[in-house]
Amino acid sequence: MDIVIRATVIYWFLWLMVRGTGKRSLAELTPLDLILVVVIGDMVQQGVNQEDMSITGALLAVAVFVGWTFLADWLSRRSPRAGKVLTGEPVIVLQDGEPLYERLRRERLTVEDLKEAARLQGIASLLQIRYAVLETDGQISFVEKSE
Repeated sequence: MDIVIRATVIYWFLWLMVRGTGKRSLAELTPLDLILVVVIGDMVQQGVNQEDMSITGALLAVAVFVGWTFLADWLSRRSPRAGKVLTGEPVIVLQDGEPLYERLRRERLTVEDLKEAARLQGIASLLQIRYAVLETDGQISFVEKSE
């Protein structure tokens, strides 16, 4: 039972940490981020299993993480309010070619990030865009102005 409690606490702590990094951070993993993920994985394992190195303890910890993930997914689909809390909401970060600086700052994005994402989608100028939306998965969607 101790493993279940520790796994639950660590699962929700990691969830808070990931949500706190912002949507854009989730979409871009740098080599340093990859190293951090590996190191966090090792630290989490030590915190969850403590001295229990048994296969049963490891399977139980994984089952708790998977169970919480399924429950969070189910709640997100079942309740709009839970969905907003657990997965977030899309955020408009540019409107009629003008960056919305407060929203960009809050989401840890720069105008250069917007320009780069637009170029990757074949859009030459931010002035061509009616809306830029930071989606919940960290991607940026663009709605171009009609001619």
